[in-house]
Amino acid sequence: MKRLTFKICLLMLITSGALFAQKKTVYSESFSADKKTTAIFNLENTTVSIENSTDGKVHFDYTLEFDGYSNKEIEEKLRNIKVEATKFENHITLISNSVTQISDVTYAYTAPEGLVYDYENSKTSNDTIVRKSRDSIVEEIRYNAFGKIKAPFKYFNDRFKTKDENGKLKNIRKGNVKILRSQFVIKIPPYLKLKINGKDAQITMRDDRMNELSVVLKRGYFYAKQLINEYNLFKIENANLRAEGIVGGAYNFNNISKGLIGSVQNVSITSEFSKIQIGELKEKVSITDFNSEYFFYNWDPNFKRFDLFSEYSKIHLFYPQDNDFSMKVMGNNTKSMYGNKYEVNMQPTSKGEKFNMMERKAKGEGHFSGAINFDIIHGIIYNYNDTFTSSKN
Repeated sequence: MKRLTFKICLLMLITSGALFAQKKTVYSESFSADKKTTAIFNLENTTVSIENSTDGKVHFDYTLEFDGYSNKEIEEKLRNIKVEATKFENHITLISNSVTQISDVTYAYTAPEGLVYDYENSKTSNDTIVRKSRDSIVEEIRYNAFGKIKAPFKYFNDRFKTKDENGKLKNIRKGNVKILRSQFVIKIPPYLKLKINGKDAQITMRDDRMNELSVVLKRGYFYAKQLINEYNLFKIENANLRAEGIVGGAYNFNNISKGLIGSVQNVSITSEFSKIQIGELKEKVSITDFNSEYFFYNWDPNFKRFDLFSEYSKIHLFYPQDNDFSMKVMGNNTKSMYGNKYEVNMQPTSKGEKFNMMERKAKGEGHFSGAINFDIIHGIIYNYNDTFTSSKN
């Protein structure tokens, strides 16, 4: 097989001066808080980790570690970062921005040959669609959040190579790679009411979070463990999303290209132009979607009722296991695919009215888990391990 490669020039830098490792404190401050304290974090080109505070205070601790950078380059990086936190009338405001994106780990390669992405030795995705467990989704979330941070140079070297004088790929010398590690830890008590405005920001919630959260994120990354609050309001656009569990709240997703959610419960989701995988659907879940792709892998034994309202959506549907359930699909002009065996095209009615396209009635045997209700127009449903009876009025 011919190896596919391409040059990456964006990371090439010319260095001067002595190169050494240094750790710099960018900002450090703390504020007292009580049950009436509110906070707003305005983040741009910033990466933060939000953790539990054990002393009732809000703590901001921001450090950068430079490996292979000269003093001049370090000073320039620090000048381009602005951080300020204030407290007024029991309200805390944080403003953090950078001229360029500051990630958990940033690499810069200094050799003149440039970088080559090693397709042949890199992991490739498997296009085969199989049922994933909730635990496997959670494991995938945690690897994406923390895997590359544990051994940053190995992660880099596994994916990128350079060329020798004969044009052959070779490993990159660590001495030729600059590494910038960012650690901005924010600790908050569980009763703090928090609003986050993020732009090109990477936000990680490292603990189960019961705070009332209002989050607006445009571009970037959001990772969370359990988000548990019925008043949560999220609007995430053009970003990656990882959440081990969501309980309560309203979530608006726009153009989420890599969405992984371990489980959802008591949640209302509005989405468009996104790709989202859900490990387990629990009770009181409703999704309204336009032109997205969803994967519904597993169902809680007592999910009770699930509602989907969608148009131009692709739904990968794995049915509840071991327990009884019912399903009804209302809509118009929707295609139903049954693995690789056959497909059913539900043609549109002359006047565009919705009708009962597919139905699976409960068998009345064993434990009844709940009812699945689809209201779908111009969509595709991929069915993986069950059958329907279809009807048309």
